[in-house]
Amino acid sequence: MKKYLIIWMALVATVFISCDADPLEHEVLNTYDGVAVGLNETFAQVSVPTTGITETFPVVITNSSTETRTFGLEYVGDAPTGGGVSLGTITVPANSLDGTASVNFDFGAINLGDGETDTFSIRATSDSTDIFGTILEIEYFKQVVCNDATFTINTDTFAEETGFFITDDATGNVVYTMPALSRGVQTYTEDIFLADGCYTATITDSYGDGQVDQNNTGDYTITCSILTFASGGGAFGASQTRQFCVNQ
Repeated sequence: MKKYLIIWMALVATVFISCDADPLEHEVLNTYDGVAVGLNETFAQVSVPTTGITETFPVVITNSSTETRTFGLEYVGDAPTGGGVSLGTITVPANSLDGTASVNFDFGAINLGDGETDTFSIRATSDSTDIFGTILEIEYFKQVVCNDATFTINTDTFAEETGFFITDDATGNVVYTMPALSRGVQTYTEDIFLADGCYTATITDSYGDGQVDQNNTGDYTITCSILTFASGGGAFGASQTRQFCVNQ
């Protein structure tokens, strides 16, 4: 009887050890010769710059080795319809339980418009039938490249007191000056080309109380496609500055 009791206790202990195991052990992707490797996150976002990018994502592995190891990657479901994506490999350095999975993004080959996104999922390639599956979902989009900006100002009643200009931070040159406005609440809009670089937008009020009167509060924006480069206005006193960069 004692013998059976010992066996029963051993089985109970095994069950409890299994329940208390690290959840990550149940999220590994694949087994290679008894070694399990898995991506260590389930969602990521990538903004692809004009030069393209190789993005890396963390990976864990159950056993270390004295040699660097590489494993493949594959799509789960369809390849990204937005294009411009190629899968790299999983690399685990020698004597480490951590590695990286690499994915390459080609800006010029991505057929997404400004503000559009595409999503795809990846995992390690199936070199055995023992698949446990953390799947990494990646949302990607093109970095917006825009130089044709739009300046819009909404004034208070005393629009003639308001001035506005943009200075190139690199040269100190004023690259845009708003024309003088006449008195009255109004909206003034003008297209401005801004070369790549960094700038300072300055709004002024000659009376010294900003864009406010008893009934109206003014504001301004500098936008480009889906981007807002700068905004301001309101009760700013005599002047207010905003710094911003274009395609930097």
